[in-house]
Amino acid sequence: MARLAAAVIGGTFFAVTVVGGIALSVENQGRIALGVSSEGTVLGGMTRDEAAAWFAAQEKQKLNRKAIILQDGKKQYTIDAKDISLTAQSEAAADAAYAVGRGQSPLRNIVDQMRYAITGIDIPLKAAYDQQALHAHLDAVKQDVDKKPVNASVTINEDGSIKHTPAVIGRTIDMDRVQEQIEPKLAQLDLTIRIPLEPVEQPPDVTDDDLASVQGVLAAYSTTFVPGDRGRNIHIAASKLQDALVRSGSVLSFNDTVGARTKDAGYRDAGVIIEGRAEQDIGGGVCQVSSTLYNAILLAGLTPTMRTSHFYPSAYCPPGLDATVADGLIDFQFRNDLPHNVLLKVGLTMDTVTIYVLGTPSDLGGQTVRLSREGSPLQPSIYRLWYQGGTLAKKEFLHTDSYSVS
Repeated sequence: MARLAAAVIGGTFFAVTVVGGIALSVENQGRIALGVSSEGTVLGGMTRDEAAAWFAAQEKQKLNRKAIILQDGKKQYTIDAKDISLTAQSEAAADAAYAVGRGQSPLRNIVDQMRYAITGIDIPLKAAYDQQALHAHLDAVKQDVDKKPVNASVTINEDGSIKHTPAVIGRTIDMDRVQEQIEPKLAQLDLTIRIPLEPVEQPPDVTDDDLASVQGVLAAYSTTFVPGDRGRNIHIAASKLQDALVRSGSVLSFNDTVGARTKDAGYRDAGVIIEGRAEQDIGGGVCQVSSTLYNAILLAGLTPTMRTSHFYPSAYCPPGLDATVADGLIDFQFRNDLPHNVLLKVGLTMDTVTIYVLGTPSDLGGQTVRLSREGSPLQPSIYRLWYQGGTLAKKEFLHTDSYSVS
């Protein structure tokens, strides 16, 4: 047993002595230490210049390939090395290989060279590239891949019939995630980098099912105005109501739908009534749009839930049938209590705004709606009359207003 132990110790001492001697010999002869390799190729025993030549050959071979190929179904997007100023750091790699087991104390150098001769060490050929250029190319791919969803829509034909246009499902790609996959491979010159793009579907806000039941015009109401700044404000506000979908059981807020009336939004100063005084203010005329909408939804059988009259009767609609609004102060809201969804459509000319309420005609049960006023113009009471054929089926009281004398 003692002889066996002595033999093992002796063998180990001999191996260490041999490796140490080789290590010293390698250092003295200016060659790369044993155990140093790159991508499976042994560099140990090469001079620094021989290693540089080998890395340069690797650089040429790698950069001759396509750098990145992004696959979107059958379509490919290729990014070449020159597109992103991709270069290999072959000289730096040769320096790193030659530096193994050098630059420390003599004893430390011998220990490191002995260790790497046994365990080995890999020197990667690293790369440099223009990150901004990479981002710009990926962004261009994203713009081509991404498709915005398109809402389902309907239009009113000249004969009053309804034409449906199907929705389009959009898609988008998370290009930040793609870039995170690419960059580590670029840094290691692991080319060609092939990434399958996986766009995520972007559903539209309004689907075909949302509008499937919209088959006719439930009601329409028009008011006229004089072109100018006030008319411009009316056009802007009314356009915000275009294609507004009000699902069964939900409420539409005029202020939320139209948005703030500001100069940045294109509104101009026009005549308004503020605390009983005629003044000029930003967004004057928008109340005509809310009042036109109020009449349209009443005739369509919808339910007003928030409505305020003006200080004075309005010139563009009968007394008691106006609905004033003000940013952050006064809103007009209504609820769709019909069994199916309704959709607002807006018609605009130079001097007329028309709001259509589209939906399912059978939801009204074959009834038609008219509006009636009782009382004086300064204190009108408004009723909604429901007719079945030519017979009055229901008289619904809505409200009584009190206006001031102008």
